[in-house]
Amino acid sequence: MLGVISIFNLEGIFKDGSSSFLEKEQRRLTELYSLNLIGTPEEKSFDQITNLASRLFGVPISLITLITEDKQWFKSCVGLPDNLKESRSTERSAAFCHCVVADGNPLVVQDSSLDERFINNRFVKEYNIRFYAGAPIITKNNNVLGSLCIIDTKPRLFSEEELNTLIDLSNWVKAEIELKADLIERTISEQSIRTLYEVTSNNELSFQDKLRNLLILGCKRFNFPNGVVSRIKNNQYEVLEAIGASGDFLKQGDLIPLTDTCSSNVAASLEPVHIKDSYNQYTVNGFKIDEYIGAPIFVNKQFYGTFCFISGSHDVRTITYSDLEFLQLMAQWIGNELERLQSKTKLKESQERLQQIANNIKEAFWMFDIKEEKLLYMSSAWFDISGMTFEDFNQNPTLWLNAIHPDDLEYTVNRFKDIKESGEFDYRLFHANGTIRWIRNRIVPIFNKEGIISKIVGVAEDITDSKINEELLRKSDKLAAVGQLAASIAHEIRNPLTSIKGFMQLINNEQCSFKEILISEFNQIENFINEILMLANPHHETTYEKKPIDKLVQEVVNTIKGQANLHEIQFSLKMNDETITILCDGNQIKQAFQNIIENAVEAMPDGGLVSIEIGTELEQFVYVLVEDQGIGITKERLTKLGEPFYSNKEKGSGLGLMISYNIIQNHQGRIEFTSQLNKGTKVKVLLPIEC
Repeated sequence: MLGVISIFNLEGIFKDGSSSFLEKEQRRLTELYSLNLIGTPEEKSFDQITNLASRLFGVPISLITLITEDKQWFKSCVGLPDNLKESRSTERSAAFCHCVVADGNPLVVQDSSLDERFINNRFVKEYNIRFYAGAPIITKNNNVLGSLCIIDTKPRLFSEEELNTLIDLSNWVKAEIELKADLIERTISEQSIRTLYEVTSNNELSFQDKLRNLLILGCKRFNFPNGVVSRIKNNQYEVLEAIGASGDFLKQGDLIPLTDTCSSNVAASLEPVHIKDSYNQYTVNGFKIDEYIGAPIFVNKQFYGTFCFISGSHDVRTITYSDLEFLQLMAQWIGNELERLQSKTKLKESQERLQQIANNIKEAFWMFDIKEEKLLYMSSAWFDISGMTFEDFNQNPTLWLNAIHPDDLEYTVNRFKDIKESGEFDYRLFHANGTIRWIRNRIVPIFNKEGIISKIVGVAEDITDSKINEELLRKSDKLAAVGQLAASIAHEIRNPLTSIKGFMQLINNEQCSFKEILISEFNQIENFINEILMLANPHHETTYEKKPIDKLVQEVVNTIKGQANLHEIQFSLKMNDETITILCDGNQIKQAFQNIIENAVEAMPDGGLVSIEIGTELEQFVYVLVEDQGIGITKERLTKLGEPFYSNKEKGSGLGLMISYNIIQNHQGRIEFTSQLNKGTKVKVLLPIEC
């Protein structure tokens, strides 16, 4: 969009007032004004054409007309009455040439008195115009500027050959206009480039000084009182520099909604824009804008802002294509200069950003030289993954191999040796603190000019948490299956067991001397079945009440103490001075602690001490810490505790600890295990405090 002209007053002239026609008329007027032909003196090159037309066709009047939004302007005229020749214009609505422009085709009126379109025309009545023939002047942009026409005061016939001759003459007019336009544009372009070079090449001026000088230069060149350089971001118009005759029109740092400014048209089109007669459309800080020219500023090929000039007056000024080209040239320099000034800063910021990314993201970057067998680079994230630094690896090249889990060593080394293309694989690595971490390595080979792999670049990611989640999901599926199995088994066993127990109670003591032992065993089986049912439905028959945690634990210890004394196991209880209550099912909580404490007892076949401590944590939880001096649990086994059918004991089913896990989880708590081989195990149970 290279120009916007007010043409709303044409709606009354044309029957066709459609938006498509008005847009076409707008483009036509924009080009007409840009050619700088309106209001200019007579020129010999055009007068030669009209004189030739009068002689060729033997008519008294020959005209080159240019049609503006409201007038018919005579660029050249032969034979006009003195009053018209002096004014060199008439109203557009009465002009025959208006029809040529509107239709875009030649018009021949052999007798106006017989043509309904022109019977009442003012020129027909006042100047006795009877014959008219006009050929459109069409530019290379397909805009009709006006016409070359011949006029007579008497009717006459006009042959097709004569019409073709008239069209040829109109094409001559077009050629003259284009020649004149090219000459003007070349002259202005040379001057513009020279002036711009003088301003921008002055090394004594700062960028801000040059910017201000360009605004001053533009105001003088385009005859505008105000100039603004802006940055447009997030639909906000920010003033970077401004000059104006009004002084306080705009100042540096002002922020305006983009939609309130003419620059919204530049942002939409990303091309130079000329807006004329917009007095009632745009108002900025009380300043009503009548005319505006603006060009986009691009930095790094991205739209940055605008370089524009603004007027609030209705002064007559002509903005040509050359003017808009010069405006764009200045805007282009501003963009290039901004790009140059920002390049160092951006480069520095980019380097810092990349370094921050490499040092702070969880993924670790590394590069290895195969020929030198040397680690070239390793980001600091490797320290979080392995507990070892770049310097550690360089000082001891075997450190990485020694850190790989023995079960994964051969597989991992082969993946590096056989690399031919990019690949991804997982392996386990011993962290410097002794924990095992799962690592996912993505490696990419780098080939030299001979096509041989010279370096390997990789990205290592700690996926231990992901692996744990996968394991938890596996456990969850397993628990669901066990729950279903438990419900089925408990149902099948309970029914016959109830019958057997009932009949045993009917037998008197004389008939069965082992009755009490049998019933005791039956009760034990029933308790086991109840535990199994808890797996199938952990919330079955659960009654929550406020209970003191210390008394629950004490009751469990008292129950187990007799059995523990047989194995020379002592208990040490350290409890909080104040009673701490929890909302729970007392029997279930005691069952959970009984399983945990019995495991501690069974872990010390040669005797020892079971320490139990009760306290608070974060003022929201009560903890019960059970510590034994037993055989301990390996790291691999720790991760599987709580799974069904997995036990640290030779003949254990693993159901007891799994039930304890379920009970504590159903009470919104959790269980934590830590252990060392041959030193003992610590079990920490956390439960929410009932306030």
